[in-house]
Amino acid sequence: MMFVLSSDITIGSFRFGGVHEVKIKRSLYSIADTAVIRIPSIAKVVTGNNTQPGVVTTGKQFSDGDPVIIKLGYDGDLQTEFVGFVKRRNLDTPLTIECEGYSWLLRRNNLDIFEKSITIKDLLLKAVAGIDNNYEIKVQCTVDYTLENVYIPNATGFDIINGILQYTDGALNCCFLQPDTLWCGLVFTPYANGNDVFESGKANYKLGYNVVKNNSLKERLTENDPVEVIYSARLSTGDKLSQSSDVFTNVVRTHSKILSQVKDPAMLKQLANEKAYKLNYSGYEGSIQAFLQPYAAPGYQAYITDDRYPERNGSYLVEGTEVRFGINGARRIVETGLMNGFAK
Repeated sequence: MMFVLSSDITIGSFRFGGVHEVKIKRSLYSIADTAVIRIPSIAKVVTGNNTQPGVVTTGKQFSDGDPVIIKLGYDGDLQTEFVGFVKRRNLDTPLTIECEGYSWLLRRNNLDIFEKSITIKDLLLKAVAGIDNNYEIKVQCTVDYTLENVYIPNATGFDIINGILQYTDGALNCCFLQPDTLWCGLVFTPYANGNDVFESGKANYKLGYNVVKNNSLKERLTENDPVEVIYSARLSTGDKLSQSSDVFTNVVRTHSKILSQVKDPAMLKQLANEKAYKLNYSGYEGSIQAFLQPYAAPGYQAYITDDRYPERNGSYLVEGTEVRFGINGARRIVETGLMNGFAK
């Protein structure tokens, strides 16, 4: 049975169904989704009720900042793979259009942030507020932590999110779970305990069946080098508050850091355990190269079945995807990370 590749791409008011190549990258650990589109530099365009197409220079049909929607699939069964904006254009042959997701909007929100005390959710709401009424960014925050003495001058919304990651030593995670939904929360702690914190969807992969290559799926072993995480804060009284991770025992080394904006001992403890899970994860990780379908995106669960190595079988967090689509075919590279329930 033959499957015919299908595409439906809209850039501004220009819509087309054929491309040289599309490459889309998304990750849970980056707020910047990206896409690169390569199309012919000359195109035939049908406008209005005209029956005869006109010939146009393709690069002149677009402008930086034009909205972009990319839908891909087989036999007309399309999935929306990317939503964002034109970032820049390279007018070579073929025409190359670089696109960025809704993080493109965050770079255009100029702010001065000085807050003696503010929750992470409220800080994120400031990062996305008032950018463009036509493209509202929603905030989904699964934590309710308060940061103190937050000072981010001459910043963009992008800088504010990077500030949150810096304040929490990367224990908190921020990403665009949906094109217009900025998500923030803990990833490793819920997955360690078997909880699908994203609830985005599932995809089934059987190695040797609907997986083209699986040679980068490898085992990560850390049980011989367990790390204890110690986070500290200096209180206004001058006292030092410290909290240590307690989810792993028999540690052989420590990861210590002062989190100046975090004064709540419960928050320090939770962040320390999250970082410990991150540093001590043992299990299979890597990537598999599959067909365009089944659809999977960052935040999905990928259930992997391997008849040769059944110890690999299980449900893994999809941490990132790279979609390649064009005249040479279509592939979805799925980056897998945590096995659901790995600490049980």
